[in-house]
Amino acid sequence: MLQRLFLGFAPTSIQRQQLLQLQQSLRSQLAPNAKAVTQNNLHLTLAFLGLANPTQVAQLLDGVDKLTKPKLSVTLDSIAVWPKAQVCCLKGDSISPELALLASQAQDLALKLQLHLSEHPFRPHISLFRKAKPSGILVSELTLKELVQQKVIQASMLELTLAPEQLHLYLSTNGGRGVEYQILHSWPLA
Repeated sequence: MLQRLFLGFAPTSIQRQQLLQLQQSLRSQLAPNAKAVTQNNLHLTLAFLGLANPTQVAQLLDGVDKLTKPKLSVTLDSIAVWPKAQVCCLKGDSISPELALLASQAQDLALKLQLHLSEHPFRPHISLFRKAKPSGILVSELTLKELVQQKVIQASMLELTLAPEQLHLYLSTNGGRGVEYQILHSWPLA
């Protein structure tokens, strides 16, 4: 049986609450059919791996065990709507050497195991809405500071810094309530 997998990081529960508030503030700036990502599905993807068979999953677990998994942090401070992907996300432009190393190792492992390879360079982001089309002031990328100045969001959050303790392997399933992400395995960052 094939499993749809990705590697990623989970925000803390406090950060999830901040992200939910951000979603509520942005809702009016998006087309009505935009779907908010549910609280349990909020994450930062390190590498989307696509469909994997049981042999690939076993090799993947073994491969990630052997990766260098340094502690890292990533700051997300702007909102973008990516029209092709139809995603509205909170993103950051600065990638620490530790995060760059982990992202590159993950792509190398995906290549070795013949899993999905991203056609885009790694861009740290947390998807807030799916089926999102640029609308209102979100036709261009805006920093959270600019959104505060335009009174779209409250000044309580000018950036979100993730400093994850663990790297997770997520399983993506399509259930009755839409897509759900479940953590299959976790590795500590050291």
